[in-house]
Amino acid sequence: MHSHLSRGPRATTPCGVTRAFVALLAMATLLLSPTASAQQPVAPAPAVEVAHAPLRILWIGNSYSFYNDLPRTLTMMAMAAGENRVPAITAALVPGEFLRGHVLRGDVVRALEQQRWDYVVLQDNSLGPIQLPDSTVKYGTVLGTLAKKAGATVLLYVTWPRQATPQTAPVLVATYSRLADAIGATLVPVGPAWMAMREESPSSVLYMEDGSHPTPIGSYVAASVFYRVLYNKPAAGLLPHTFKTTDNRYQRTAPPNMVPPFTVPVAEAAAAHRAAERATRSAPQTRRELR
Repeated sequence: MHSHLSRGPRATTPCGVTRAFVALLAMATLLLSPTASAQQPVAPAPAVEVAHAPLRILWIGNSYSFYNDLPRTLTMMAMAAGENRVPAITAALVPGEFLRGHVLRGDVVRALEQQRWDYVVLQDNSLGPIQLPDSTVKYGTVLGTLAKKAGATVLLYVTWPRQATPQTAPVLVATYSRLADAIGATLVPVGPAWMAMREESPSSVLYMEDGSHPTPIGSYVAASVFYRVLYNKPAAGLLPHTFKTTDNRYQRTAPPNMVPPFTVPVAEAAAAHRAAERATRSAPQTRRELR
């Protein structure tokens, strides 16, 4: 069963996204539509010790993670591959948030201090590493240090540049590489994989109309990179994912009969797998083995 932790009603984005939440993705119900549940704080849990226990992941980020439900996509990909250890993800995702805001909010700090994790994903605001790189490194170091004390490997979600400013892609990689060096973290080079995807499948549309957020195909590329880093093997051969946008726990869109499911075409899925492989092979600080 999954639950939601929020701070009460807030103003929403044009897509109707709630302003703050923490969602627990539980393996047993990942393939079911989400249901309403009582809001409760995240309770401490014992450390993972069993060989086939789920991978406990705390995912800290914003809309680049919750659009198209990237955490669930990664989990479904692992389930489809028959992995022994499937992600069980607790997601702290706030629209437009910076790592600084996550630190000041305190929810993720308490989760890091009170629980054990296998992995912690850190994702800053998409402009943070470009405009405020020192802040990215400073607050990423705060969260990364706490994550390592909680027994976790830190994964840095390297995002893509805005569609109008592709020249900022190297700056994003450079800032996250600085943070990786500072805390001994692993890069998850999603942004470089997007750049590779433009060569593998030039007709693929990765950006939404706003020139910033990912389409389902863009999120599928991201999930392919996370899968490659977590499991030390390509996502090649896995079936394309069907996105049911109305099942997204983090957004409230149109009624189900108005938003049909979207399935990534087979050719684009294969291109996404190749792009993920290219990016992870060429990016620095990309860990190769699953702990």
